[in-house]
Amino acid sequence: MKRLLLFGLLIVMVGGGVFAYYQYGGSPEVKRERYLKRGQDYLKEAKLNAAIVEFRNAVKADPRSAEARLELAMALITTGDYRQAYGELVRSVDLNPDFVKARYELAKIQLLRKNITEAKENLEKLKGRDRNAFETRYLASQVALAEKAPEKALAELMEIVKTDPQKARIYIEIGQIYLSMNNPKSAEAAFRKALEVNPKASAARVALARLYATTGDQTKAEDELILATKVDPENENLLHILGVYYASTHKIKELENLYLDLLKNKPDSIVGKKRLAEIYLVTQKLNESRRLTEELLKAYPGDIDAHFTRGRLNLLENNPVKAIDDLSVFVRGAPSNAPGYYFLGLAQKSANRIGEAKKSLSRAAELSPKWLAPRLPLAQLYIAGGDADLALEQTQRLLEFQPGNVTALLVTGAARLKKGEVEKAIDLFKKAVNINPKSVSAHMDIAAVYGTQRRYADAINEYERALKLDPDLIDALSSICQLEIAQGNPKAALDRAEAHLAKTKNRALVYQVMGQVKLANKEYAQGIDLLHKAIELDPNMVSAYFLIGNTYAAQRQFDTAIEQYEIVLKKNPKTIPVLMTLGVLYDNKKEHQKANEYYQRILDINKTFSPAANNLAWNYVQNGGNLDIALGIAEKAREANPNDPNLADTLGWIYYKKGVYSTAIEVLKEANQKFQERNPTVLYHLGMSYRKGGDKRSAAEALSKALAYNQPFAWREEASKTLSEIKSK
Repeated sequence: MKRLLLFGLLIVMVGGGVFAYYQYGGSPEVKRERYLKRGQDYLKEAKLNAAIVEFRNAVKADPRSAEARLELAMALITTGDYRQAYGELVRSVDLNPDFVKARYELAKIQLLRKNITEAKENLEKLKGRDRNAFETRYLASQVALAEKAPEKALAELMEIVKTDPQKARIYIEIGQIYLSMNNPKSAEAAFRKALEVNPKASAARVALARLYATTGDQTKAEDELILATKVDPENENLLHILGVYYASTHKIKELENLYLDLLKNKPDSIVGKKRLAEIYLVTQKLNESRRLTEELLKAYPGDIDAHFTRGRLNLLENNPVKAIDDLSVFVRGAPSNAPGYYFLGLAQKSANRIGEAKKSLSRAAELSPKWLAPRLPLAQLYIAGGDADLALEQTQRLLEFQPGNVTALLVTGAARLKKGEVEKAIDLFKKAVNINPKSVSAHMDIAAVYGTQRRYADAINEYERALKLDPDLIDALSSICQLEIAQGNPKAALDRAEAHLAKTKNRALVYQVMGQVKLANKEYAQGIDLLHKAIELDPNMVSAYFLIGNTYAAQRQFDTAIEQYEIVLKKNPKTIPVLMTLGVLYDNKKEHQKANEYYQRILDINKTFSPAANNLAWNYVQNGGNLDIALGIAEKAREANPNDPNLADTLGWIYYKKGVYSTAIEVLKEANQKFQERNPTVLYHLGMSYRKGGDKRSAAEALSKALAYNQPFAWREEASKTLSEIKSK
């Protein structure tokens, strides 16, 4: 009996050992299958990174498994890591040349990489196995599209739906091809066919909505999006589409109620919270949107949709740096999402990261060629950078579909003006005014052209119209005064500025304009008094400090001025306007170290006071200081006041001194644009940067413009010498 029990125990022990062998060790195949199952389970739970770890384990357990490598490749594709996915697919096909799915996915990546020849080789191998298989025909259609043969692509897709008419996705692709062939009726029919096959095909409704919006039927576009949402309210793929493309919908309340009801029934619905946060963002209920978004991110820190919403919230709240952080997370997780790149580009533009903004907006336009939204800011960046042809390329596409887009007309006009086509530019500006008589920008653009043509009366009339529309637009007032002075009427200029004091909130700027009029007429004491009135109203007005400093310097009255300001400073040692003026005066005395002491005292009081930061950085650059310290100071100053061209000039010159010429050019072009090409120092800096960057033609153009202004600037002699050297070579 004991022996029998012992034998039974032995069986149990051996049986347990066999179980453990297969469960925790065993053959490569068993390990591989275990890892694959775990990976697939993680995919179902949307835990993509965890799934990839398991698929890698499966490949490690059985390196010769073509199936495991395919699973890993498909997960990597989902993350946008096409490079590693490509390597896994190549190995999968090498291991099993007849593995249709792997060869098909490999060819798709080859098409993305523009390797059409290699994709066609794989297509031929698939044809050899089964000419009529879905993978073969679909790949043939994609190859045809890559070779710009849409009719051939259509023929292949039509064959697919003959044998399997239930493929709604294929009808959607057929519709997209018809759109590319400018055949909207056939496109609409194809999208409708997709819905007939599958009424829940939200992608077909989105495609219809975009088609209707592009052709100007906003109501139909809204209807399709509402239907898509109602049919499938928790569809992740529908997130953001309404908010991004059709924020003007009149049925947004209906959508809000839909998702409020959803959350009543399913309080834990993640998609419901995301969509409601999106709706609140669109309807400007920013606090509610942020509350839901932060709630989502607290529970799911890596949720890219929540980062997308928060990024746009930050953008709306004028915090572009934080917006860039969130939107960068989103595009890394959704590398094919055009709206993500669009909003990232807007945030980068707002943060003055111009090069990055161009890349992001270009990527948005590339991912969604029919979508017009990225084209306008992209055109604005191109024209601000002086590239008229690229700007026109964007605006002409936009005006094909929206001929009444006033901003696009103005950008096109600016591009024509840049190309020397003055009459075409004026016609475009006037067309913009006819469409929208209240367009301040259009009146300003017309006035600027008239000013260059010395049609002073016409120019003043246009500036007056702009000023009537926007009394706070002091640029228009300043331009009127400049034109009066140009005609020898300084009293008329002063009277006009003084009359405007009662009509605007920007009284400080008006006093500055009045001070400039007095200074232009060499009435220095009165001019300085008026500039001090401006500073009393706005202590941060950097331009007024510069004007006062320059005026004292012109009269060589440094010591007297310093004595007076020091008396005031003893009574109130933290008075920033007085500290700033003293710094400027010591700069004019060439006592830059002493000036820096005052600028640093200001920054100790207020770290974000950009005029002091700008001057301190400039002194480091010009007088042998540490360029890295100067760069840090200038970047902080610019972050605090991104629209100040003086700060852009300082930052650009630091990049020049550090030898980073491409960045210097980018920043200085922006400063030059904001100064309307009227600041000889900025033009000199830009010209020198072009020269070091190897663009002699642009260098000569900028230096010539700097020298054309009949006003002194410190580098006139150097500019003239450099220009002569360029022309002699």
